[in-house]
Amino acid sequence: MTDVSSQGTVYNVLLYYQFVPIQYPAAFASQHLTFCRGLGLRGRILVSPEGLNGTVSGTQEACRAYMDALHADPRFAEMTFKVDEVEDHVFRKMFVRVKEELVTFRADLDSNPIHGTGTYLEPAEWLELMKRDDVIVVAGRTDYEYDVGHFRGAIRPDTESFREFPEWINEHLADKKDAPILTYCTGGIRCEKLTAYMKNAGFSNVFQL
Repeated sequence: MTDVSSQGTVYNVLLYYQFVPIQYPAAFASQHLTFCRGLGLRGRILVSPEGLNGTVSGTQEACRAYMDALHADPRFAEMTFKVDEVEDHVFRKMFVRVKEELVTFRADLDSNPIHGTGTYLEPAEWLELMKRDDVIVVAGRTDYEYDVGHFRGAIRPDTESFREFPEWINEHLADKKDAPILTYCTGGIRCEKLTAYMKNAGFSNVFQL
């Protein structure tokens, strides 16, 4: 493992998301881009009426200033950041874009996690539920992510994109609305949308890792 600190400037990469109402996403995006550039950050950030999702890189000091600034905003006070140490910037430029959804789902029912999601489970709780014979485990990962790693027995939905999940759910799980269903993805953000949709579709026992 490379000793980054011995090479001078320490860089971090941040991964984060927060589902929270943003009233004027275009104005927020414009101001946020200026703020990020002022800190010397690079990366990709999505802004939508339902929240914020980003991956940025910068010096350790710049990343700390960014996290502190977001935590000072009541909307993002509980934001969780995943922080990794890297040798240099992992992006070439800084982009902040406005989208209708943080994760494109285009469901016919409400899938906004702000209005409710599945029950959150800690790893130990997840493991206990997985031991039950009546539990269904659904992978919210892409094919590549599923191949990299998945829980034994997890269903691999036959979908090419996340936006195909509503149709797949209606076709394959419509008669399982009372069964305990465990969902997991990679960073958590897709399960937020997935379980929000399932709750509104009438599934009564939906959980997410």
